[in-house]
This record gives sequence, C-alpha cells and structure tokens, in this order.
Amino acid sequence: MIDRRKISWVLLALGAVLSVVASLQAVFSTIYKGMGTDLTVTTTLWITTSDPQNGPVEQPAFFAAGWPVVVSAIVMAVSVALMVRESTAFAGRPLAVGGAGALAGIVLLYVVQVKGLEEIVTSQQQSGPGKDEMHYHGGFYLLVVAAFIGLAGAVLAQRRSPEPVVEDDDEGEEVVVHQLGGDDDTPPFGLAIPHDDEQREVR
Repeated sequence: MIDRRKISWVLLALGAVLSVVASLQAVFSTIYKGMGTDLTVTTTLWITTSDPQNGPVEQPAFFAAGWPVVVSAIVMAVSVALMVRESTAFAGRPLAVGGAGALAGIVLLYVVQVKGLEEIVTSQQQSGPGKDEMHYHGGFYLLVVAAFIGLAGAVLAQRRSPEPVVEDDDEGEEVVVHQLGGDDDTPPFGLAIPHDDEQREVR
C-alpha cells in the first residue's frame, strides 16, 4: 500500500526546491520597440536587467517576490523535517499548510500583477512600426508548478495513516468441556448415586 505521508513529504520538498529555483530564473521580459533599437527588460523575482546595457540600470524587480517565495519554501522544508518524526508531526502538518498556502497566495498575486502589466504593455499605442511585447520564461511556469505541487503535498499531509487493526483474541477462544469417566459421572453435588443393580445386591 502506498504511504501517503511519504508522498506528501516528497511533494512538499519538491515544491520548496522548485520555487527557490524559479526565483533565480528569468520570469518574464518586456520588449520595447520604436526606439531605433529594441530594448528588452528581463525580470526575475529579485531584479530587472536590460539589453542593451545602455537601457535602464539594474534595479529591483517590478514585483519583488523573491524573499516571500524563499521564506515560504523554508517553511515547507521545516514542515517536512517535523513530519518525518511522529513526535513532532502534529506541528509539521499545520506548518505545511501555512507554507504551501503562503506560496500559492504569493504566486497567485504575482501572476495577477504580471498579467495586468501585460495588458498595459500590449494596449499602448506605438508610434513606430513595431509593438511592445511581453514574453514569459521558464521561471514563470516553474513557479506556478511549484505552487501546485506544494498545495498537493500539504493536502496529503493532513491525511493521517490508518491505525493498525487489532484482532480481538476473545473471538478465537472457545470453552472446551472435557468429559471425565464413563456413564456414572459424578453429579454436580459431588455424591455418586449407585445404580439400581447395586441397590438390589445390598438388599
């Protein structure tokens, strides 16, 4: 039988690792056209960089979510460490929900903000022949996947393993009556009653 607890540990740990990896990757980039040379601004959860280098200098990301994502990942990892031991599993379960829920909330808010930025960028009227564009990178999709995996692990972590069924030994015990002697067994009062033929001989 598959142990759901171990699966939840793996999912929570995987979600934590993927979220940290995603925070180090490029999430999206915006390409501004109509300036002679296209300007590409690439954003991670920490900073934004531009290409070519004569564009805006490196600066904090538009929606800096690096630290919230990392903290959520740490909480998820700590919850796994607590749930491995039965004595501390009671504290690990709510911690798993808190970490995975926080990560999911951060990712959802981030996606909404980025989608709003995309609508602004694509709706702007351009004087040149080109139109500003926005592209998503691996970090964006990896972040969403990490959030879903973390939530799945947190849900599984709340399902406790079934307790072993203890068989009732009384059902297997039966009363055994052993018959002693022959036909002239001792009656309940402990006095033997002579047969009729013995009584005739005495008379």
